[in-house]
Amino acid sequence: MTRLRRRESVLLYGGPKLGKTSLLLHLKWLLEQQRVLASDGLTVQYGDCVGAEVRERFLAGDLQRSSILLLDNCDHLLQHGFTKGKRLARGNGDGGPGRTMVWAGGRAWREFIRSERSGLTLAPVPLAILLSGEARALVKPELTTDQADAILSYGGTHPYVLKILRARMIADPTTDPAHMVGAVQIRLAPFFQACLEAVREPVERTLLDYLIRHPGPINPRQAAQALGLPTVKPAADTLCYLGLISRWNLNEGAMLHASCRLFNDWYGAHTGQPG
Repeated sequence: MTRLRRRESVLLYGGPKLGKTSLLLHLKWLLEQQRVLASDGLTVQYGDCVGAEVRERFLAGDLQRSSILLLDNCDHLLQHGFTKGKRLARGNGDGGPGRTMVWAGGRAWREFIRSERSGLTLAPVPLAILLSGEARALVKPELTTDQADAILSYGGTHPYVLKILRARMIADPTTDPAHMVGAVQIRLAPFFQACLEAVREPVERTLLDYLIRHPGPINPRQAAQALGLPTVKPAADTLCYLGLISRWNLNEGAMLHASCRLFNDWYGAHTGQPG
């Protein structure tokens, strides 16, 4: 909100099911509820680039009549002429006069924006999985403490995984957690596959392997030493915004953790690596 009020355009990026759409829709609601639009003569619009009509209208400049445009799933623009020299009829997607945009997408979109080809200068806003307190607050309503503990022990702090586990437990609260988890893991397999496909660089895969095998949180410097690398920061940054690991600061410093048992077990079975 602060960046939008300053008329800064934003690159919002994160892995599959990490909350990009929910955040954009919440931003739209906040802007409308706080009446900052009407008082300033501004308008806001949300568009999802998954739809061909939205892409065509955007590339033609029809969506950019709004003062604030929230554009979702921008990765789809890369497949439909955005990178092929097609000039946009808008001209001001990076905070130029009279227009502010939030461009939301995944890894492909982030890498395009960071390249010289995009011609856009955006303030980066990466998403990440939840902190422990946020994760507990998400799953706790309608569940007992024991049920919430069981969900968190399997789902880690990924919001989408937790929501699926929570919904399953609410639907059948007497189900044995181990049986429930098996069914949920099967349902989540396509999602897990999409997350893994976004891990492209060998060093990212190496770090992910190591963190999944490691029994708990570890300092990034210790992880780098164990892997014989000068640093793991770029790989850790990527795995964090993809939602595959968490990173937070404790008294002993920054820590990395692959905490989603469901994904870790699926990964081990899928790749032959011990989870």
